[in-house]
Amino acid sequence: MPAENYKKWTVAGVLILIIGMVIFAITTSNHKTETPAVDSTQRRTAPSGPITDSMTQPPVQLDKLPEDPKELALLGDKYFESGRYDVAVQIYEKTLQKNPDDVDTYNDMGLALNYMKRSDDAINALKKGTQIAPSYQRVWLSLGFVLMSTGRNDEAKTALKKAAELNPQSDMGQEAVRILGSLK
Repeated sequence: MPAENYKKWTVAGVLILIIGMVIFAITTSNHKTETPAVDSTQRRTAPSGPITDSMTQPPVQLDKLPEDPKELALLGDKYFESGRYDVAVQIYEKTLQKNPDDVDTYNDMGLALNYMKRSDDAINALKKGTQIAPSYQRVWLSLGFVLMSTGRNDEAKTALKKAAELNPQSDMGQEAVRILGSLK
């Protein structure tokens, strides 16, 4: 491969990684303040954070997880934040079995699947989230990001435009506009 092409691909890969980190940072800091189109009892109430010392070991048996879908989702978030996407996805799947309308979990699972290089599964999870809560900006932004990272730029533009239209003044809306500006 000519050196010029290698440099272009390297720069593109770094930009996509940076955009992904920015989107995750924005969406995780804002998902508590955004009001999704689902019942407020389905929202997560406890803050998520890094895995604590008592949780450094993943659960050996996934059948011994908490029963409460909110607790499950928070546990999945902790594994996500620690980079254990495989465990996070398994926990998110159990969460969705108990609460199939949890759009936050579809969003987080979609991002985790994307980071595991399972793009088609990621897109399916995110699209399911947009069907459940079409006015939930966060899932549209994530869908646009994942579509863009897989080279499906036309579809990414559609999702990002939707994210921007929902609330252009929010951080997510502004990020959607910024990413749209980088797509050609």
